[in-house]
Amino acid sequence: SGLADALTQQVVRRALAAQQAWRDAGLDIPISVNLPIDSLDHLDLPEQLGAELARHGTAPDRLILEITESGVMKDLTRSLDVVTRLRLRGYRLSIDDFGTGYSSLEQLQRFPFSELKIDRAFVHGASQDPRLRSIAESSIRLARDLHLKTCAEGVETEADYALMRELGCELAQGYYVARAMPAPELPRWALAREAVLRG
Repeated sequence: SGLADALTQQVVRRALAAQQAWRDAGLDIPISVNLPIDSLDHLDLPEQLGAELARHGTAPDRLILEITESGVMKDLTRSLDVVTRLRLRGYRLSIDDFGTGYSSLEQLQRFPFSELKIDRAFVHGASQDPRLRSIAESSIRLARDLHLKTCAEGVETEADYALMRELGCELAQGYYVARAMPAPELPRWALAREAVLRG
């Protein structure tokens, strides 16, 4: 429908507004936003994002841009230019759904990612399936060798959470950690979880 760019701008704007409210409530955390791969064709993307960050008082390293690796780039040279300028400005780039597209390793070699997100297809049930465990373990080892942070998607059980920790995965995302919630509820949930973890 031609509205992807406008929708992305709204998502970024709302995400940064929520992050600003969390900071005001004493919770200073980075936020991730999915970025359609088509957005990398726009040479003014770094300037657009910079204007939104300035409006909300957020530093570039507090915004993680998740790029789905299965997408198809229209202009590789232009996309590389945009991605490089984003990284030089301090944005963090995450390769999302890693392992589900044909170009996973090629994109890792070409783009300056800072994080690798292991797709839930290789995480959910990995504690029970040796094949899934092997894929998750290999992905985490690869990320470590490339000096990338790792995030496991689809962590829904204590066993899978424990396995990801054992394998050295740094971040977990999924129902075992928390279900989706309205933005205003996050600071209260974070404080309650911190209290539980402390003991």
